[in-house]
Amino acid sequence: MKSWQRKWNEESKGRYTYELIPVVGTKVLWPRTRDIGISYGRMLLHDTMLNDDSYRTGTAETPVCDCGQDNETVSHLLLHCSRYIDAIQCLHDTIDDIYPSTISAHTVFDKVNFIIAPPCDNNVKKKDNIFVKEALFQFINSIDRRF
Repeated sequence: MKSWQRKWNEESKGRYTYELIPVVGTKVLWPRTRDIGISYGRMLLHDTMLNDDSYRTGTAETPVCDCGQDNETVSHLLLHCSRYIDAIQCLHDTIDDIYPSTISAHTVFDKVNFIIAPPCDNNVKKKDNIFVKEALFQFINSIDRRF
């Protein structure tokens, strides 16, 4: 584990995932539904099928979301997209029930990190992480959009 952690700390690739999961051996809670699990894995790897990533790889004509407000990123979909306002509100209500003011009190990266990343410290209880991830998986399912 020490060797693996040292390599993970020194690696130059996968830095987005490293920011989400800096500790090797961290347990990742996966959904029961395969399609949602694929979307979740893509979110953790920062390699989604959303317009922003697809544009970066040359498979989309524009990085902009269909709502026209901003680039279609995971952050945009989880926090701001007007096409999914009800699903976003449901996700945030669930999180606010567990940790009041968590969503509104942090930077965009911290908000997304809190929602999608497994806890790597003692700030999030295992039971609470299960509720947050279930809310995320429900969000992914409810918007019927694969990442």
